[in-house]
Amino acid sequence: MAAPATPLPTPRKQLITAWHGRLLTRFAAVVQYVSARHAHRPDVALRNRFMRAASSRGVDRHALVRATGLSTGQVIKVLARKPADE
Repeated sequence: MAAPATPLPTPRKQLITAWHGRLLTRFAAVVQYVSARHAHRPDVALRNRFMRAASSRGVDRHALVRATGLSTGQVIKVLARKPADE
């Protein structure tokens, strides 16, 4: 039997996981933008949860740094579940 003419697509689950990670990164960036305008930052825990969820789905920390505007050290602390200096 001959090989297929076109390469097989990436498995659907990997595509969904990557898409989900990018979506969570966007949510973390939006929460960071919204909460950074207020003196009392009640949404930091929500942003951190989105960042950790995106990281668990394959988004690297450099993409999180670019999306949220936080420093690399802050992102590392958030991903390690350590208290971040805000």
